[in-house]
Amino acid sequence: MKNKKLEEENSKLKDELNKIKNNESNEIKKLKLDIDKYKNEVIKANKIISNLSNNQVNNNELKKLKDENINLKLQLSLKDDEILQLKNNLKNNSIEEQSFKYKDIMVINFISMDGTVQYEMKCLSTEVFAEVEEKLYKKYDKLRNTNNMFTANAKPVLRFKTLSENNIKDGDILQLFKLE
Repeated sequence: MKNKKLEEENSKLKDELNKIKNNESNEIKKLKLDIDKYKNEVIKANKIISNLSNNQVNNNELKKLKDENINLKLQLSLKDDEILQLKNNLKNNSIEEQSFKYKDIMVINFISMDGTVQYEMKCLSTEVFAEVEEKLYKKYDKLRNTNNMFTANAKPVLRFKTLSENNIKDGDILQLFKLE
């Protein structure tokens, strides 16, 4: 049940992350359109300035256009900075896939005393045993209806400790006892 809640919460978080990514992507597109608009305005302003210079128009009007050009360049620079910041936020908000080294992967063997379960499972030494047990129950669903105890190296396995905390190593055999 905890796993199901965690899976639902994980799914909700993924949906929320996708919404954030979409919103940021839309915002970036909008900002890019604004930048293109400002670039076109800068080009127009530069043409007007050039024409005005050639025609020796009033210096006050020329100064006004130059100021407007500087203002537009400043706005363009601010938009560029905002896009860069949004891109960085998008990178920071993305969920990074966990990667594991080959040496971190181990195989443990489950064997029941009545011989009905013989199963090898790949896992990580950092996994909590309850998670590993859940993987076993996905394979052997009937085990969910029984009270089970596991031992490794003649010691009981504690469900809420990691495999390494339970001193379980690659290739170890875990015995399954169905308690009545």
